[in-house]
Amino acid sequence: MRVTPVDERDCGWEDHGAVFRVYVFSGAGPSYSAETFDISDSDVSEVIAWARTEAGPDRRWSIALVRDLMPDGTPERGLVWLIGRDFNDAPDDEDQGRRLHF
Repeated sequence: MRVTPVDERDCGWEDHGAVFRVYVFSGAGPSYSAETFDISDSDVSEVIAWARTEAGPDRRWSIALVRDLMPDGTPERGLVWLIGRDFNDAPDDEDQGRRLHF
């Protein structure tokens, strides 16, 4: 983890209409069955609580922020992972050793 102090005024816009995508994974890896939900009109703490309840103690879950622009401004839907990842994707080097079972 890298922590960098910043000036809170460095942002040019805010989005109060966030859409969160929640994945709930079932089964034994490496191939999981996934239920996928988009949640709006909520904040991230409410989405985390919902995901924990929906998944229960036996399933994995992940949360991403849904974006309709790529980082370069190209219009295309994509995801910014906030918690976890798509567990059907092969883990990369960053995933090794991190707690990814939520």
